[in-house]
Amino acid sequence: MRYRTLIVALLLGASFPMSAFAATAPKLVYAAWIPYWAKTAGVADATSTLGKFQTLSPFAYEVEEDGTIIDTMKLAAEPWKGLMASATKKKVAIVPSILWIDAEAIHATLSDPARRKAHVDDIVSMVVRNNFDGIDIDYEGKKVKTKAGFSAFVKELALALDAKKKTLVCTIEPRTPPSSLYRVMPQDIEYVNDYVVLNKYCDEVRIMTYDQTIADVKLNDAKGTRELYAPVADTEWVKKVMDLTAKTISKKKLMLGVATYGYIYEVDRTTASTTFKKIRAISDPDARALAIANGIQIGDWHNSAGERSFNYEKNGKLYYVSWSDSFAVAQKIALAKKLGIKGVVLFKMDGKVDPATWSTIK
Repeated sequence: MRYRTLIVALLLGASFPMSAFAATAPKLVYAAWIPYWAKTAGVADATSTLGKFQTLSPFAYEVEEDGTIIDTMKLAAEPWKGLMASATKKKVAIVPSILWIDAEAIHATLSDPARRKAHVDDIVSMVVRNNFDGIDIDYEGKKVKTKAGFSAFVKELALALDAKKKTLVCTIEPRTPPSSLYRVMPQDIEYVNDYVVLNKYCDEVRIMTYDQTIADVKLNDAKGTRELYAPVADTEWVKKVMDLTAKTISKKKLMLGVATYGYIYEVDRTTASTTFKKIRAISDPDARALAIANGIQIGDWHNSAGERSFNYEKNGKLYYVSWSDSFAVAQKIALAKKLGIKGVVLFKMDGKVDPATWSTIK
């Protein structure tokens, strides 16, 4: 009877509370990377928030120059074993990441059919042997010459994993729209990641929408004249990246990468334009402690990028700190919902996430 009443109301043009449709609205998928260098604290975070996530990605396996996988994380040992057992009980998928950042080694392996097949076989064997739900490929800094080899690798790995009923997750760098990336547009722009191939063969595509800094020249011009501006991820920039990506890759596969950290920069204002030299990454609690140490009180204020920030002087030098707290994370989650994409993935879960972040994940 309620169903018939709803249909009649719609036909008559009657207004109806949005809550009536909430049950049919797709829910965001939440995932998070847990780095091996902070595994004890990261696993503690994951264990205490396990019910909020659908996928966890221990980060990261690495790769030798010859394509051999290295278990940097020691996944067979604690605390991983306990986490994975708990995750299995709660039906949370475990999809470890493989990180490879040696551009020449990546090219040498993926451009050679025999070496590429051996690498694919090695990955599939490892996934099956450990009963993982899938694997996350995070091969960064590739050169354009590797485009064909990487595309072939993605296709071959996807087919091999699918035969074993395993998932392929592809993590890639963000692609800023050219008009926001260059002051003078180059004649030809070539990309190593073929979005058509990724859309066809990857079950999920994670976009690393962070480490923006000064990449977007339009936002630099618009906001950098009013304040120091070198964000981890301005929500406006993230939207540009995701809108461009969604033109080729299905929204049903897209995961928005969300930072839970920030950076300290040394600022130079003596040149024609302000320059930012990245000193190191910094977490929420460490940023707050640094502010206190320099006599700065952190209130509820956020900068134009939606992040916490402050600057201070030391030994005659100017430093700037900008980081992603729970407010910045909430902005990205709201954007993901508005965009209608699959979900968000946090980088990283390391015991130093702003505690209020967990309440933003619903």
